[in-house]
Amino acid sequence: MARKPKGIRRRRGGWAVNVRVNGHLYWATFPLNTPLQEMKDWRDDQVEKFGATQDAAGGFGADIATYLARVSAMPSYKQRAAHLELWARALGRDRPRRTITAEEIDVVLQGWLETRKPGTVRKRRTALQSFFAKMNGKKSRLVNPVKGSDNPKPPKAEARGLDYPTLERAIAAMPDQRDTKKGRPPRVSLAKLCARVIAYTGLPPGILNAVNPHDLSLVDGTVRVIPRTKGGGIEARTLPLTTSALDAFRDFHCANAYHRVPKTLNRSFKRGCARAGLNPKAVHLYDLRHSFLSQVYRVTRDLETVGRLGLHAEGSPITARYAKGANQAVDVAATAAFSAALEAQRQAAAPARKFAAKVRRRRKSSRRRRLRAVS
Repeated sequence: MARKPKGIRRRRGGWAVNVRVNGHLYWATFPLNTPLQEMKDWRDDQVEKFGATQDAAGGFGADIATYLARVSAMPSYKQRAAHLELWARALGRDRPRRTITAEEIDVVLQGWLETRKPGTVRKRRTALQSFFAKMNGKKSRLVNPVKGSDNPKPPKAEARGLDYPTLERAIAAMPDQRDTKKGRPPRVSLAKLCARVIAYTGLPPGILNAVNPHDLSLVDGTVRVIPRTKGGGIEARTLPLTTSALDAFRDFHCANAYHRVPKTLNRSFKRGCARAGLNPKAVHLYDLRHSFLSQVYRVTRDLETVGRLGLHAEGSPITARYAKGANQAVDVAATAAFSAALEAQRQAAAPARKFAAKVRRRRKSSRRRRLRAVS
C-alpha cells in the first residue's frame, strides 16, 4: 500500500491539505481530481510565504542584513548596501518583505527620477530585484515585485573625460601632504598618488587597492591585476605601463600605498579640480579612467585594445562608452586617411589614364585617314 503524503488527507469527498509553519497551522481543501503535485506545491508555497519570509527579527530591514551577509564578497558591496538602505527608508524596514508591491516600488522610483539621473535610479532598482531573487530563491514560486515595476529607460552614454593638460593641472592642485596633528611629522597624500596612478593606467580604484608589491614590476614596467567579476568578468592579466604610469607607480611604491586607497579619494580629487578652476560638480573620479581609455582609443583606433587595457570582458558594449570621448578625433583621422588613400589611388592610376587617352587619339587618327582614302 502506498504511503500517504504528509499533510494530505481524504476528507468529505475531497482532499484536506495542511502544513504547520512557525507554530501556525495553515490548511485548504481541494477537489478529488486535483493532481497530487499541485497540493504538494501549495504546501511548499505556505512554507516559503510564512516561514522564510516571517520577519520576527525585524522585517524587511532584517532581510536586507541577511542578504548583505550572503553577498559580502561582491565587488560592489558598499554600493549595493547603500542602495538597499535607501529602499528600507522608502518602503519601511519593519514590514515583511512579502507585503511589498510593484505599485509601491513604482511610486518610489518616480519620486527618485525627479531628483536623480535615470542611470542611478536603474541601479537602485537592480539592487532591489537582486535582493528579492536571492532571498526568495531561484526555484521559488513567490513573485518578485520588482519585475512588475517600470524600469526607467537607460540614458544615452555621454562622452566623459578631460584632456591630459587639464587633468594634470587638477591632480597637481591636490595637496602633497595629509593633515597631521601638531608636532607630528608630515605624511604624504595617498589620494594624490592614487589619482596619478589611475590617470595613467585607467585602473578602477577597487582593482588598484588589490595590487600587491609582488604584482608590480618596476623593471619590466608591468602590473598584474586580479580577476574581475564585474559584468562578464575577466581573468587575471598583466598590463604594460606607460612611462608616466611607471613614474606614478614608483611614488606609489615608495609610499607603501598598497591596500590603502583612501575612501575620500573622489572628494579629494574634486577639491583639486576646484582649485584648478574646474567645476567640481561636473567632474568625477571615474573621469580619470575615461580619459585614459579615450586616449588609448585616440592613439590606437582599436576598441579591442581599449577593452583589454580597460579590463572589460571580450566584446563588452561598455568599452565603446569609455572610448566615446575620442570618437570625433578618430572620425576626423579616419576621413583624412580615406582622402589621402583615395588621392594616392588617383595618382597611381593617372599614367594608365594618360596612356589610354593616347591610344584613343591614335585610333581616331587612323580611322580618319581610312575614311579620307575611301572618299
